[in-house]
Amino acid sequence: MIKRSHFKPLGFALATATFVFASQQAMALSVSANGGKDSFGVEASQTILPSLRAGVGYLNTDDSGHNAKAYSGSLMFSPWLPGIDLSVGGRYQYQDTHYGNGGGLGLGGSAFVDTPIPLTSVGAYGFYTPKGLAHGDIDKSYEYGAQARVNIISHTYVYGGYRYLRTDFDNDNGHTLDSGPVLGVSVGF
Repeated sequence: MIKRSHFKPLGFALATATFVFASQQAMALSVSANGGKDSFGVEASQTILPSLRAGVGYLNTDDSGHNAKAYSGSLMFSPWLPGIDLSVGGRYQYQDTHYGNGGGLGLGGSAFVDTPIPLTSVGAYGFYTPKGLAHGDIDKSYEYGAQARVNIISHTYVYGGYRYLRTDFDNDNGHTLDSGPVLGVSVGF
């Protein structure tokens, strides 16, 4: 005969796993779209484990005078820290441009903090792909930006900011593929 006390740890573990799964599903998927004067992009990210998100993205820009497309996939770790929304990790990005094609693994992240203005946060992000982690025609690449976010409703916000994307290609001094103001919206499910 099995004692009732053996069911308590199993029941606790099952209840905890159910709670964690349910809490992750509450904000499991987010989708965002943004645009600038000569660019537009879309991104989607999904929680795969507590504090770990996987994402995909697409950027189309004509800012350099020629069309450039960037496809990306990321894996970001977001530890819980009071007062700051921090993410660190890696992003693979493939670029299809007039100057050359190739990709690489960029290392970086983002940090956002709340402001005294209700429902508003400010922050920045950046990724750097060094020569040793790039392939194809790409020598190195970097992207960074700054944003202000305003929550509209739960898990949904609008944002405005600045984005800068520059890539050095093989045997080339490099080109700024995108730079300038960006407006966007992010919706969480």
